[in-house]
Amino acid sequence: MMDAVALLSGGLDSAVSMLLARRKARIVLAITFDYGQKAVRREIQAAKNICSCYGIKHEVIELPFMRDMKSGLIEGSGMSVDSPWVPNRNGLFLNLAACYAENLGAQLVVCGFNREEAVDFPDNSTEYVEAVSKSLFYSTLNHVKVVSFVQAMDKVEIIKAAVDIELDFKYLWSCYEGEEKPCGRCPSCLKNKEAYKKAGVRCIEGFVY
Repeated sequence: MMDAVALLSGGLDSAVSMLLARRKARIVLAITFDYGQKAVRREIQAAKNICSCYGIKHEVIELPFMRDMKSGLIEGSGMSVDSPWVPNRNGLFLNLAACYAENLGAQLVVCGFNREEAVDFPDNSTEYVEAVSKSLFYSTLNHVKVVSFVQAMDKVEIIKAAVDIELDFKYLWSCYEGEEKPCGRCPSCLKNKEAYKKAGVRCIEGFVY
């Protein structure tokens, strides 16, 4: 069984991918990034709760320079959450996780990229994951690979996988905002809300349907 470092935002996709990965790998560390995002407090707490529940070591990495990036996800940017792209965010996250993985002797970096998100975000695509892995072959001595265990799934399939592994949805935080409850209006809330309904799940992340 290989060792792995997981990227964990505290949301649905990354949590399910990490937990599915445990069937084939030991998760030696889960990483959550603080890049000045509006939901940072809720994301960190969600990630901590998940890791505590499953006995996984968790670390928060602060990236203060990213708070100057133009994105609707970042506090103080003045942009709407309807513009969620953050310049090269996933590229940076994967490479930093690969540093940790190589240092810990882990062979995998686990992320939550998936088929549905890849439609809007090219850095969630299979092609991107394969390209990053090719790059890491040369930049890590132990040839770290990037893998998502939900890569071929859409949101409904991810939710059904979460039900199968008995993930408690109350631990998750997928909203782009950082209030006490999910806003229900941002692109992430709207997309997940529709998917949860299609999957037949009625109580999710602070909502009850």
